[in-house]
Amino acid sequence: MKKLAWIVFGALSILISFYPFTYYLADEPVALLLSKSAELLSSNVYNIFFYTHITFGGIALLIGWLQFSKKLRRKYMNLHRWIGKIYVVAVLLSGPAGFYIAFHATGGLSPILGFSIGALIWVLLTTLGYTTIRKGNVEAHKKWMMYSYAGTFGAVTLRLWLPILILIFGNFTEAYQVVAWLSWVPNLIVVYLILNKKEVLISLYRKLHIKKVIITTTVLAGITFLLSFASPQTWFYQAPSFKGNPLEKVTSLNGSSFTQDKLNEVAQYLKEESETTSMMVLENGKIVFEYGDVSEISYLASARKSILSMLYGKYVDNGMIDLQETIGSIGLDEDDGLLPIEKQATVEHLITARSGVFHPAANGGADLNNIKERGSKKPGEYFVYNNWDFNAAGYILEKKSGNSVYQELEQQLAIPLGFEDWNIENQSTSVNEKKSRYPAHHMHLSTRDLAKIGQLMLQEGSWKGKQLISKKWIQKTTTTVTPIDTVNARYGIDPSTPMQRAYSYMWWPFERFYDNPDFDGAYTASGAFGHFITIIPKRNVVIVHKTTRDLLTLAGFSNRKNTPKWRYWWILRNLMLNRKSISELAEEKSATEIIEFIKTEYNNKDSEYAISERLINEYGLKLAEELKHEDAIKFYELNLILYPSHGYFTHRIYKYYGQSLMALGRNTEALAAFEKALEFDPGNRMVSGILSKLKY
Repeated sequence: MKKLAWIVFGALSILISFYPFTYYLADEPVALLLSKSAELLSSNVYNIFFYTHITFGGIALLIGWLQFSKKLRRKYMNLHRWIGKIYVVAVLLSGPAGFYIAFHATGGLSPILGFSIGALIWVLLTTLGYTTIRKGNVEAHKKWMMYSYAGTFGAVTLRLWLPILILIFGNFTEAYQVVAWLSWVPNLIVVYLILNKKEVLISLYRKLHIKKVIITTTVLAGITFLLSFASPQTWFYQAPSFKGNPLEKVTSLNGSSFTQDKLNEVAQYLKEESETTSMMVLENGKIVFEYGDVSEISYLASARKSILSMLYGKYVDNGMIDLQETIGSIGLDEDDGLLPIEKQATVEHLITARSGVFHPAANGGADLNNIKERGSKKPGEYFVYNNWDFNAAGYILEKKSGNSVYQELEQQLAIPLGFEDWNIENQSTSVNEKKSRYPAHHMHLSTRDLAKIGQLMLQEGSWKGKQLISKKWIQKTTTTVTPIDTVNARYGIDPSTPMQRAYSYMWWPFERFYDNPDFDGAYTASGAFGHFITIIPKRNVVIVHKTTRDLLTLAGFSNRKNTPKWRYWWILRNLMLNRKSISELAEEKSATEIIEFIKTEYNNKDSEYAISERLINEYGLKLAEELKHEDAIKFYELNLILYPSHGYFTHRIYKYYGQSLMALGRNTEALAAFEKALEFDPGNRMVSGILSKLKY
């Protein structure tokens, strides 16, 4: 056992000691440097300290473990002494450098303190080890050098712990905050126990059957770890209360706008890149694509609000709900009281997120960055996404209809649409009366039942010859109320972003989606963790996407089981890209002729060719890869003209533009292009590096 432990100890020390070569051999920032700003990476001082730290730290790690070999000490004492001297020098160079770079650690105060304190202690322990041997105190020397190498070995334990912690927390930053301490503190504790409690440890090992305890603990830890990837909240849903009607599946893709290759490509992406649990695509009311378990029921997050909007239609049409009625006249209030100005908000203000009521919601969910002081805004003049509005809207529906939100959902949608997985017992509210009287009406539905909801919206409320929701309401509820300029301002969305949404009556209409004209009139429901119901009328398509949270994500300890919006947009973009590529024109047209064609076609929403800012960029890159840089430059210049809403995403055009200019030796022009790219994306490390080379 000891021999095996020694082999593993030495092997890990040698292996990780060569890790600095990862940085030496890379042309661009890699590993931990990926989290650093371009400004920091361009700093000569930082680079000197960083490479000093990893170089000499690697040397200390490579040679230090040999010092614990009794055979080496007995046979080659002079070698032992020389290795020791080199080790001490390496630590005394690496430690202070590590202390400096610790103050630039990613993740805030915790890693700064963890790494800086660790560096100081490492240097102190090594110094004590050296001074005690100089005084002839061999025993003290052994002790302090064991502590010293425990610090050095932190380079190994950091790399063992970090991927595990990222897996647990779901992101690098939180993992790094913990590993800054976990990489070295337990190492020191282990050395302390070995030095001071060896006999006690041996006695306890025997008396407490530590071997069995370790095995049992390891097994339990393994089971717990595996369970953390499960979704136990889905195990307790009730069986369907009635048998629904399944959606019809296509038997062939003939006549479809989708190809099997495209669907296979999307399925592969979902499997390899996304945390998607299930997804369904309907075209002309039939299933053309399924991924995952579409019968699994799960929490919908904010996608519930779009469904709530649908339930309103019946009562707005029959006059039982007056959108212009104020919440004060309906009787809404809070224990701490609503302000008179807040009571002037109307029902319409609530369901368009413009109430001006900035009261805390029962389930949280406030947009804290944009919430204003209570009473500071008149109802209707300020858009902010606040769950208080939506929870109050649920209460009003219940008061006016005489039914619960879930009874309305059952009667208006579940039964008429023939839900396959519906049981009203699976629905639940969330309330905290200390915050607000009005609960959140959470919804729990399956993917295939959500697809029916999407199809009903696509069919403007009609289902099998019956008008379940009026066409007038469907059109109203998906019509923009809050324009993209306001939405962008609230959420800091750059005007050059290829995906931009407005807000309506609890739905999100698309105003721009990668310049794809098929998204004219498209809209989506959107919920946290990856819940979407997207309706694309121009293509007669409905897409439903879900990500069911695992145990750690559910408990709030991790964000690993989550499909962020940007990833869903990318899935959607690839799925819906079905027009001809402009590269096909190259067979019969010159670059200049293709550019003239694009100028005439890019506003033609019925063009058979896919034309967008990103696709023009991609074609320019293709030409650059073929070393046709003169032609590539023409397409980058075209992009800057066709898409004048310049912002963050414009940096890509200037970056590609600069790269082609450099390839042609036009460095002065390239310098200007890269400076423009950095203007739009100040944190771009790659561009900063190129600029440094061009300038110096």
